Amino acid sequence: MSQTKRRSPALAALASLLMPGLGQLYNGQPRLALVWFGAYWTVGILYSLRVLDMMLAENPGAEMSRPLALLGLMAIIWLGGVLQAIFSALNQPDYVLQAYNRGVVYLGGILVAYVLLPLALAFPGVRWALARRGITTPEQRAEWLSKFQGLAGRSTGARGTGPLGRPVDLEIDIPDPDSVAAAATTVFHVTLVGGPDGGIYDANTRDAVCTHRASTVAPSWAGLYANPADTSGITAIQFRVPVDEGETNDLQLSVNRGNGTESRSYVVDGRRPWGENRKGRATVERRGESAVIRLEAATAEGVRVEAVVQCREVVEE
Repeated sequence: MSQTKRRSPALAALASLLMPGLGQLYNGQPRLALVWFGAYWTVGILYSLRVLDMMLAENPGAEMSRPLALLGLMAIIWLGGVLQAIFSALNQPDYVLQAYNRGVVYLGGILVAYVLLPLALAFPGVRWALARRGITTPEQRAEWLSKFQGLAGRSTGARGTGPLGRPVDLEIDIPDPDSVAAAATTVFHVTLVGGPDGGIYDANTRDAVCTHRASTVAPSWAGLYANPADTSGITAIQFRVPVDEGETNDLQLSVNRGNGTESRSYVVDGRRPWGENRKGRATVERRGESAVIRLEAATAEGVRVEAVVQCREVVEE
C-alpha cells in the first residue's frame, strides 16, 4: 500500500547539502537526482585531476587558476541543487513514498560518493597526472616518490619523516632577498624548521641596523631589529658575527616570534659546547658598501634557524 507524506523543504535542503542530488531523491525525482549528482562529481573529478597535475608542475602557482575555476563551478552546482530541492519541495508538498525513499538508500549514496568513488579513482588519477608529466615507468615513479617524500618532510624539521615513515634530510635553499622590499635599508629572511613556529618569515626596516667594527684584532658584525607590533611574525632579531668577511662557526643569533604570552625566542650561541653539528655557520659577504650575512644553526631544543640579513647600508664603528 502506498504512503503519502508531506515534503519538508528543510529536509530537502539538508539532504542536498550533504550530497548533491540527495535532495532531489528525497523529493521523488530520481532522474533529476542523477543529473545533479553526475554534474557535481564530473566537475569534482576534473578538479581533483587538475590539482594533482598542478602539484607536479614546475611552477604550481602559475597553474592555480584552473583548479580554482573548477572549484567555483562545483560550488555553483552544489548551491543550485540545494535551491532546486527547496523550491521543488515547496511546489509539490505531497508525494507517494517510493522504494528509494529510505534512510539506508540515502546512507548508501553518501558512502558511494565520499568513500567508494574517491577510493576507486585515486590510483588511476595519480597515474594519469604522472603520465602527463612523462612519469610512466616504475623507476620514474620511484624517483618521483622519493622527491615527494623530501617535500613532505620539510614541515617536520631539519631531519623529518616522509609519508612512508623514512627519515628525510632537509636542505633548505634560502634565497638572497635582494629583490625584496626595494625601499628598505635592512632586509631579514628567516626560516624556522621544527618547533611550534616552523615556517618562513620576512621583515624589513628603513633603519640601518647592521653595525660593522673594522678591527685587525676583533672585527665583528652586529645588528638589532625590533618590531613589537608584528604579533604574528618576527618581533625581534639580534645577531653578532665576530669576523670581518668569510665564514665562521662562532656566531650569536636570537629570533623572537610573536608577542606577549604567545612570544617564543630561538637562541643560538656558537660559543656553547653543543657539539660540532649544532655550532652552526655564519657567512659574511661584502658587496661594496653593503653586505649579506647568512646564519645557519640549531637551538638547544633542536629547532633549526636559518637567516639571511641584507645590509644595504652599514654603520661603521
